[in-house]
Amino acid sequence: MTSRPEQPEIHQVPAHRALTVMAALGLLLFALWGIGTPLIGTSTLTATNQLTAGSPYQEAGFDTGSTNNLLADTITSELPETILFKQSLSNGRGTGWDPYQAGGSALGAVPDNALYSPLTLTYYVLPTWLAPAYERLLEIIVSAGACFLFLRRLALSRPAAVTGGLAFATSAFMISWLGFPQTRTAAFIPALFWALERLVQERRLRNVALVAVPVAAMLLGGFPSVTGVTLLTAAAYVAVRLLAEYRRDRRRLLLTGVGAIAGVVAGLALAMFQLIGFLDFFPTWLVEGRAQTSGSHIDPAALITAFAPWAFGTGNPQRQPEFILPPNFIEAMSYVGAGTLVLVLVAVALPRRARAALPRAAWIFFAAAAAVWLELIYLGGPPLALVQKLPLLSSLFAQNYIGRARSVLGFLLAVLAAIGLELLLRRRAELPALSGPRWWRRLHRAHAWPIALGLVVLAVGAALLLRADRFVREAQQWPVTALFHHQLEIGAALVIMCAGCAVLLLLLGDPRFLAARQRRRRVLRFAAAAGLPILIAVQSGSFAAAYWPHSSRTQFYPVTDTHAYLAANLGEQRYASAITAMVFGTNSAYDLRAVNGHTFINNDFATLIQAIPGNPISFETYIDFAADPAQATSPVLDLIGTSYFVAGLTDPIFGTQVTAPTDATTQTLQPGTPVTVPLQSTGSLRGLGLTPTDAISPTMSDPSSTLGVVVKDASGSVVTQQELPVARLWTNHQFPVAADYEPSGTTLTATLTLNATAPLTVQADKGQIALDTVTDPGDGLRLAHVGTSAIYQRLNAQPRIRWASSSTVVTDQAARVGLLASGSVRADQVVLSAPGPAASGKSASVTVDSDGNEAVTTTVDAQGAGYLVVADADQAGWSASVDGKPAPLVAADQGLVAVHVPAGSHTVGLRLAVPHAAAGVVVSASTAGLLLVAVAGEYWWISRRRTARVPATVTARPDPAAKREAVSP
Repeated sequence: MTSRPEQPEIHQVPAHRALTVMAALGLLLFALWGIGTPLIGTSTLTATNQLTAGSPYQEAGFDTGSTNNLLADTITSELPETILFKQSLSNGRGTGWDPYQAGGSALGAVPDNALYSPLTLTYYVLPTWLAPAYERLLEIIVSAGACFLFLRRLALSRPAAVTGGLAFATSAFMISWLGFPQTRTAAFIPALFWALERLVQERRLRNVALVAVPVAAMLLGGFPSVTGVTLLTAAAYVAVRLLAEYRRDRRRLLLTGVGAIAGVVAGLALAMFQLIGFLDFFPTWLVEGRAQTSGSHIDPAALITAFAPWAFGTGNPQRQPEFILPPNFIEAMSYVGAGTLVLVLVAVALPRRARAALPRAAWIFFAAAAAVWLELIYLGGPPLALVQKLPLLSSLFAQNYIGRARSVLGFLLAVLAAIGLELLLRRRAELPALSGPRWWRRLHRAHAWPIALGLVVLAVGAALLLRADRFVREAQQWPVTALFHHQLEIGAALVIMCAGCAVLLLLLGDPRFLAARQRRRRVLRFAAAAGLPILIAVQSGSFAAAYWPHSSRTQFYPVTDTHAYLAANLGEQRYASAITAMVFGTNSAYDLRAVNGHTFINNDFATLIQAIPGNPISFETYIDFAADPAQATSPVLDLIGTSYFVAGLTDPIFGTQVTAPTDATTQTLQPGTPVTVPLQSTGSLRGLGLTPTDAISPTMSDPSSTLGVVVKDASGSVVTQQELPVARLWTNHQFPVAADYEPSGTTLTATLTLNATAPLTVQADKGQIALDTVTDPGDGLRLAHVGTSAIYQRLNAQPRIRWASSSTVVTDQAARVGLLASGSVRADQVVLSAPGPAASGKSASVTVDSDGNEAVTTTVDAQGAGYLVVADADQAGWSASVDGKPAPLVAADQGLVAVHVPAGSHTVGLRLAVPHAAAGVVVSASTAGLLLVAVAGEYWWISRRRTARVPATVTARPDPAAKREAVSP
């Protein structure tokens, strides 16, 4: 067992305990200031205020005003999936499948959403709207706490260790990726290094088990690239530390290295219950557009944000300008804080003192590792190209953006910052005598390295400022220039303040400085030392509070009439929606099955969706539609059971436009005064149109203005009546009206009532309002509901679970997709990808007994053999049975599935059955058990050996005979 370096205590650190308290208060200040009111439940730490800024929420009158447009993925993917999983837990078991998005996708069966991460626990014990705030608080505690433990293992004092934890918790990666699995993964980086350092210092089974815990937690965090770069860095750290400590003890070196590897393998095994699903599903997902090159790195100009986070703009639409550096704010933000930056420079500028204060080779590793990651992340070039091509590293670097490595870089810089503070806090101690040539000793005594480092920092800073200025000038916006200079001034001022504290601590570390005024010297030292963590906390708290959104609880996935209508009418079917009508991915939070989705998409299913005109897959994990009649009426949507298409109120109305004649006259709609107009067209009606004479009027710009519409037939019966927001209806001078089921030739009139504070003047013809109409062109759609959106019923949609009495085999994918997209496939026909049993051509009745997240059960009464078709993306991870016996689940209709069913009455079931899932659970449970047994056994063995080494003190029992003899006369 290697001895830990002596840790500095009170005699080496000014006001040691008080300084520790100040650093801890700085961490507390950051947490409370950054998270803020969501901790007490008056708001929620989510970007759902961006959600309600769109349709259909804005039409429903919910509060708007997004404060962060960069976290959309959390409200379209992470939160809805978590809500669904939590809901399934209430039934006793978390679901492995989400049937509501993109034809169905893996949920709890894979770690993508961090549903089994220890940090996600808050979602399962707290209300979902409250949980994000406490999840973030838990991340801060875990990341800062583990960093503290690691730094104490490196023999740093408590104030320095707390400040290091603060520096990591406030780094760019940990702040900017709010609500994503990324930070739930990165929060365990310090814990892994702490466990590995314990193993290096103390070769014990318990330390091997400790290594396994953060490895498993990171893997369950659902972001493999962060885990990958962390394991790579940690492997290098262990190698360097072992060589430094045990290069002459090869047995110890080898056994400790094997222990570290065993710990990582055990961590993999602990997470195998989810990793096995990931390994099964990943090859079936649509994965494209992820290739990286040597130029795929963060621009060096982003380093300005290390101390001036808002220099290049924000992600807040209310605080323009928008961030101008590529690729975006979240990926490019490089914040560490002015205080952390100064402390890192101190640690690098004093290598001799740093090496003496730390375990062997620790300073060298952290300085070198930080330099390597800085080069790869911000310069790229040949070094990045090299690691992208190396056989063992290509899968990590060639398919993942190098900017994600800021997670581990933030940790390395936090460690260096803690080292820097430690050096400032320690009084000048005795150092080993200088060795080497005379010129080397002279350079050292002349402080050549700090001076050279200072010159390099100045040169690099000047180059970064010139590069940043180019981006600012190219933006050609005065707000960008003004913001850049203002933020640069604030950041520079903070750097100067922190540098002043550091210089003062260096001077006061010399006993000769203010030797005659010891009391003032101690006060100044404490103030300078406490100022550094407090300045870090203040700047970071200010940054996080401005960046992290605080949304009203009423904005947390509210229900509109659009959601209510779909919930009441959708049943087992699907809907599709235009991007302007509903926020994709959110449907999982409402248990509404949609074609739209934000998730990994089955590759075969994606090929089918891409056959829809305009290709609704704009990104490999996005399915979203345009307000395009060609998409709304696509035969592909018929095949997958899409019964409704949702359009926005500002979208063009699908149908035939009939323009009313106009002359030079106008008519004015007075508030509260009904006006009845006979319609030019007869029969089915989908929309009406008015043409205002003013481009913008007070009525049109007032969000509270509405237009009441009552449509009646010739008998005076009300066909439909609606109350529509005027401000959202005038993009096309049209508004939808749900009356397209009227028989041909029916005469209709429309009564308009303006509910506003000001009149509205519109074009007219011969003294009557010119009212345009939109009619049904026979496109297979019917406008079924108008409220906060326009919902079209798709009349040609097939049942999602249906019977196919005939089958066609098309083995060529392109030909198969072309056939399915042509609309020539009959409702009773299935297109198979490979030859299978023939269908009889006879009908059958299908009763859906259950249609759950992980299982579908039907009763089929068939007059002859055929196929039960389930229009879900269930080709991977699912199995089928007929009357309880396994049956082949065949690929059908390009991305869907079917089961061959013989004649007669049968129970046909489909269920999620991830291959080897049971084996994965066994591996994880067995590993956990073995680790517990090993740790307990080691504890027993060590206790037994210690007991055996302690000499026993035995008191001899008196001999009764001797006692009698002694007392006899």
